[in-house]
Amino acid sequence: MNNIEVSLAIIFVLISLSLFLLLELNPWVMEKNPLKKRRLYLSGSKLKIAERIAIRLQNLFRQTGATLKRFILMMAAALTAGFLAGILLFSNTGLAAVMAVCLIPAPYFYLTVKSSAAAREEIEGLENTMSIITNAYAGCDDIIKAVELYVTEKNRYIPVRLRTPTPFDEFVSEIRLINPNVEHGLYRLSAKIKNRYFAEWIKMLILCYHDRRLKFALFPIIKSMNDAKTMQIESDSMMVRVWRDYLMTVGMMFSIIPLMRSSNAEWFAILTETSIGKLLIVVMLLTALVTSFYVMKVTKPINR
Repeated sequence: MNNIEVSLAIIFVLISLSLFLLLELNPWVMEKNPLKKRRLYLSGSKLKIAERIAIRLQNLFRQTGATLKRFILMMAAALTAGFLAGILLFSNTGLAAVMAVCLIPAPYFYLTVKSSAAAREEIEGLENTMSIITNAYAGCDDIIKAVELYVTEKNRYIPVRLRTPTPFDEFVSEIRLINPNVEHGLYRLSAKIKNRYFAEWIKMLILCYHDRRLKFALFPIIKSMNDAKTMQIESDSMMVRVWRDYLMTVGMMFSIIPLMRSSNAEWFAILTETSIGKLLIVVMLLTALVTSFYVMKVTKPINR
């Protein structure tokens, strides 16, 4: 192995280490309380991973008007487009396949961005909903009854044929007809509405379910949510700039390859035909994929 290959191997190790640090991954850290985690898993209170993924996709479909069939077709189109783009860019079937796999999450990104507008409209009325349920719960000390009062009042003047089921309607139906486990129902309700203040409110409701004396701790959460709404207006323009700069950076990073192909065929052959060159391209593709998830995480609305 020559000096160039050693240097590239060191670069690969450093990039891998930086990705672990960036995503805060630590394979050596074990669960602090595995017995508690196992108990929650067996009791059905905590949501399983598959259940959380299913709820997330259902919310995306509900907010964007998409369907599972359309989502699968979009993934197939992204896979095909990625493979064709890889063939044109690298002239290599293996690298084209890697690029196609990296583009599979593209429909998820698209639906997530598209759902932001619908999510913000839902959040506008979420604070009022939380306030109504909290006031009702403070008076009756019954979580199910408080949510039922809100649902009944909301649907009072709406004809049955025009009613649109909300997560709160589904919560009442699930508790009354499917699974009477209140904690599990509250966790499902929290997963259906991506809002960190709402998630904190749900956690406090779960604590109140065990100790009703904590119910007055619900009101400060609603006040904090109201304060965050004003900050959201200021951060929206910043989020647009972050995505613009990120996409420009990724575009510039991959634009080097076709420029190299036209200006220096020998270097292009080394990059796309040698093992080290292919490894570097794979690292570039994986880095673009991982950082896209990270950018989506840091640019999500303040309330979410």
